[in-house]
Amino acid sequence: MQSFVSENSQRYQQLFDDMMKRFHLEAKATAEKADVSEVMLSRFRRGKADLGASKLIALLLAVPVEARMWYLSELFGVSPSHSLRSLIAQAPPEEQAEALRVIADVFANHNRETTEPVNLAKAV
Repeated sequence: MQSFVSENSQRYQQLFDDMMKRFHLEAKATAEKADVSEVMLSRFRRGKADLGASKLIALLLAVPVEARMWYLSELFGVSPSHSLRSLIAQAPPEEQAEALRVIADVFANHNRETTEPVNLAKAV
């Protein structure tokens, strides 16, 4: 049982370190936002210390949603559904421009006097 726990600990620590590097996250800012010491975060990332669940959750909540989703999907081997934001961010520039034109058209054609929210799904 101990080896299984150690293996998983090393994996989630390594993935956290990979996430910080991949998304160019600053350790100091992340630690401050999560109310975790920078030293503890550094030791965790290097596999020298473990964190309790509450500190790990606080750290995950302190990073951008895209980084958090990447981390969790890598950890659990499940690809989450993509948000519109992440799909647009990953699209080629031509598709990003087209998406922005569609959104602009929806808002331009929307009757501003109504209190109903704009339905982007109808525009596509």
